[in-house]
Amino acid sequence: PETESLMLYCLFIARARPEIETAPYRTLGGWPLTFVRSQDLVAAVRPSPAGSRSSPELMLEYNSVLSAASRHGTVLPLRFGTRFRDEAAIVRLLEHRRAELVAALERLEGKAEMGLRTRVPAGEDPQRRAVEIDSVARPLESRFDVRWSPQGETILEVVHLIERPEAPTYRQRLESTSVEVTGPRPPYHFLPQFLRVPVKAERRPGRGGRGRSAAAG
Repeated sequence: PETESLMLYCLFIARARPEIETAPYRTLGGWPLTFVRSQDLVAAVRPSPAGSRSSPELMLEYNSVLSAASRHGTVLPLRFGTRFRDEAAIVRLLEHRRAELVAALERLEGKAEMGLRTRVPAGEDPQRRAVEIDSVARPLESRFDVRWSPQGETILEVVHLIERPEAPTYRQRLESTSVEVTGPRPPYHFLPQFLRVPVKAERRPGRGGRGRSAAAG
């Protein structure tokens, strides 16, 4: 593709470290993963044809890259599908939001997110169930949302922030509960708000949700 037909698909922001920048990332179509730098921060990007659409394959690539990167350091994932016109726009983001990005990297250093999902029986309070799960799991931070299945069942989805080395112990605590547990994974739901919505729309109000602290989704 010609250069003018390409945009930059941005997957995550991290501190500039050799282990992050040289990890063996797998991307679609042979597009190389490169890094845009501003001082000690980098943004991972790859070329993306203008007008390209989301697909299951792109989501798999996104999750694979973030999983590989998070094994080598703390990363701040950008919303899936976030694209920029050029490197200058990414540098502006890194510069203008530097204080928030550095604070988030410091706060999330060595931490990971765990996801939990369980059905809530009819008549039971989902918020109370979330509190019960928190008391067993003992996370650093917790957020939850309530959804409904096509069959009308109440589904409680919880995300927990934990110390990454504590993941095995965390799972052991939950063995006696009837919850599905996934993770550890990058802290998608514990990012600064402007990273949890499309960057091009960062000044628009974020979508609300249910619960004590609704998970962005």
